[in-house]
Amino acid sequence: MRWLVRKNGLPFASFLFCPDKTHKTAVERNRSKRILRELVRKHLPAFPIGYDYALLAQVGFAKLSKEDREVFFLSVLKQFP
Repeated sequence: MRWLVRKNGLPFASFLFCPDKTHKTAVERNRSKRILRELVRKHLPAFPIGYDYALLAQVGFAKLSKEDREVFFLSVLKQFP
């Protein structure tokens, strides 16, 4: 999973969910996007406002268990201001 972040100067945060090219089918891509959207919804207050976030997921991220995905997601989130 990779995150790209940049300031947008707006009073809200915006998100882009991108599965990478390791996803072979639309089903895998859509599943990864659903998982990422749910994680963002669940932890939205932890995101600083005024930024654009692009979350790039590999196919292995969706194959992790639910608990492992959340731990991994939160560990990456802690790296931001």
